[in-house]
Amino acid sequence: MENWKAVELVKDMLFGLGLYALITIVGLLVTMAISAGSDTLLLNDEVRGNMATNTLLWMIVPAFLLSLGLAALRRIRMKNAALRVSIVWATLLLFLYLVAGLWSGIFTVLAASVSFYLFLAAVFLGPIVYAFLKKLPAWK
Repeated sequence: MENWKAVELVKDMLFGLGLYALITIVGLLVTMAISAGSDTLLLNDEVRGNMATNTLLWMIVPAFLLSLGLAALRRIRMKNAALRVSIVWATLLLFLYLVAGLWSGIFTVLAASVSFYLFLAAVFLGPIVYAFLKKLPAWK
C-alpha cells in the first residue's frame, strides 16, 4: 500500500514538472507579446521584476486551463486525489518560481506581488475544478 502512494506522488511531481514546462513556454510567449520589443537583459532588477509580475497576471487564466487539462490527462479519480495533486503542483511551482526568482534577482518583487499568489491559486484550483466538473466521488 505504501508503494502505491509513493508511485502516485512521483506521478504527481512528474506531471507538475510538465505543468511547469508548459507554463514556462506559454509565459515566454506572453512575455514576448507584452514586452513590446524591449531588451529585458539591459533592464534593472526592479523593472524585470515588474515585468515578471505583469506576465504572471496575464498567465492566471492560461495556468488554470493548463492545470485543468493536465488534471484530465492525469486521470484523477477521486476528490481527495484532486486535492493531493493540487497541493503537490502548487507547492512545486511555488518552490521552482521562488528559486528562479532568487537566481534572477527578482525574489522580493515576486514574493511581494499579488499576481504571483493568484497565479498559484489558479494552478491549485485546476484539479479541484476538474474533480467537481466530473462529479468524482470523495472516496472510492
